[in-house]
Amino acid sequence: MIYIRPQKFALSFTFGSLMFMGSFAILKGPYAHFMGMLVPERLPFTIVYFGSMLATLFFTFTVGGALGYIVVMACSAAQLLALMWYLVTFLPGGAAGMQMLTSAIYVMMKPVIIACTKCWAMFLTRVVGRVTGSG
Repeated sequence: MIYIRPQKFALSFTFGSLMFMGSFAILKGPYAHFMGMLVPERLPFTIVYFGSMLATLFFTFTVGGALGYIVVMACSAAQLLALMWYLVTFLPGGAAGMQMLTSAIYVMMKPVIIACTKCWAMFLTRVVGRVTGSG
């Protein structure tokens, strides 16, 4: 979906991100969560996070074509980075927990990535062989 219709992905991702923030607000209490986001050391995160969400929604609805594709993907990437920043700074043991989580995901995904890389290399070899007439 992300390659074909990034606007649709960005819209779903943005609203999912809002639900994610809402779940933390329910756990901590809405007022305490909101005030925690406005603490001076977390204010840059808050600005980047909400700015990237607003930019994603704005460009999703206003810019189309190839430029819209690029801009929406960039805004979604900024939103994802801000969300990761949120996890690292707001959760207890955030940096250590994030490192453990990413290493576990890497261990699980490594065989899949290797298999996909081999399949892609075989595909490219056949395509290049047909184009050059050697296969």
